[in-house]
Amino acid sequence: MTLRGEFPVLARELRRFAAAWRALEVTVVEDRPTGESPAVSDRLAEVVTDGTADLHPALRAVRGRVDADVLHTTALALLRMQRRLDDEFRCHHAATDLARSVQGRGPEWLGWARSIRSGVDGCVDSLRSTEDTMLRCWREAAEFAVRFGIKGNCEGRR
Repeated sequence: MTLRGEFPVLARELRRFAAAWRALEVTVVEDRPTGESPAVSDRLAEVVTDGTADLHPALRAVRGRVDADVLHTTALALLRMQRRLDDEFRCHHAATDLARSVQGRGPEWLGWARSIRSGVDGCVDSLRSTEDTMLRCWREAAEFAVRFGIKGNCEGRR
């Protein structure tokens, strides 16, 4: 496969991930039960909204020509999203905080928390697939650079 062949796959995978993230955002923000909400719900709403903002530059970038800036923008967005998922949803502290915050609030809050966990799982699966494609794009770009851009031993050149 070439970079030109992998890049459309990356764009498609990124759009799938963005759709999974948007579904998580809907769950966190729009499906939140009414009434007094725990502080964790506001924090998670901010997390998903910030994540959506982080994805926009990458989604715009993959609509254009493939170049190093596009790959960097996309890789940076994926890294930020991975960290956001790990730090804000999947780590023990975050999972425990969510579970404790809905405990004793009724079945609608328990269902909301379960839906969040399910949405996070979907995001993780989609993100892994997107990252795999991103790595294939980087491999192709590096191979191209080695084959056509680097001649001889460049040590010592500045």
